[in-house]
Amino acid sequence: MDRFDLEEKINHTYNFIDTLNDISYGILEVGMTNDEIVNAIDGLAVMLKLHTQKLFDTFVQVHKLDRYNTDSPAEFPG
Repeated sequence: MDRFDLEEKINHTYNFIDTLNDISYGILEVGMTNDEIVNAIDGLAVMLKLHTQKLFDTFVQVHKLDRYNTDSPAEFPG
């Protein structure tokens, strides 16, 4: 992993703006039901959480932190 991988994952975050705009369209123009709205928002929350975890892991890899630190032995809790 390098800084370009990190930059790509950061830029991918902007895709969530498009998804939110699609949900807004669904609410205002299509007439989504409350269940559909809640399901869409819950799904987006799960996807954003997973994306953030991947983004942070890329950050850790790029900066060779934690388990990616090759200068010292990795220590894992538990």
